[in-house]
Amino acid sequence: MADERSLLRRARSLDDAALGEIFDTYYPLLYRYIYHHLHHQATAEDLAAEVLTRMLEQLADGRGPTRHLNAWLYRVAHNLVVDESRRRVHHDHDPLDEGIAVAEENVEAQTEMAIWRQQARAALVELTPNQRAVLILRFLEGYENKEISRVLQTSVGAVKALQHRALAAMRRHLEQAGVTVEEYR
Repeated sequence: MADERSLLRRARSLDDAALGEIFDTYYPLLYRYIYHHLHHQATAEDLAAEVLTRMLEQLADGRGPTRHLNAWLYRVAHNLVVDESRRRVHHDHDPLDEGIAVAEENVEAQTEMAIWRQQARAALVELTPNQRAVLILRFLEGYENKEISRVLQTSVGAVKALQHRALAAMRRHLEQAGVTVEEYR
């Protein structure tokens, strides 16, 4: 991506406008990625800021990303998520659907959907960190396999294999929990 390279070149010279553009562009994306992993708002905010802080510190030291800014940022985010997951003893989740008013006539349908989401989150937790990262990047963030391979520093074939195994494991987990996967396609 030519724009990303130009932006990175300017950021490496500590151009304030470029650094601001990186923050404005990537903070919300990194926050969402981290939140999908940890389901905790404050932690996701802190870790997204930490990713950008590390980038700035590295750039100030003449290090940091030289190509593929996006992949570098997501790789740092992924590593922070893995570290945080190891540190966490208890899962402190935010409410499933913050700020959504539940209409009485839709209570049953919304309850079923909330239960399904809870089961899907539980299934995600059972995956390896790389399997979880592949599914989040692919299906929630919309990244292509080539981009995911850069983030995880692996081959496209390995990404495809991780995705296949992760989806199979999620299906098994959901079926064991009594959730009919076809209902929610």
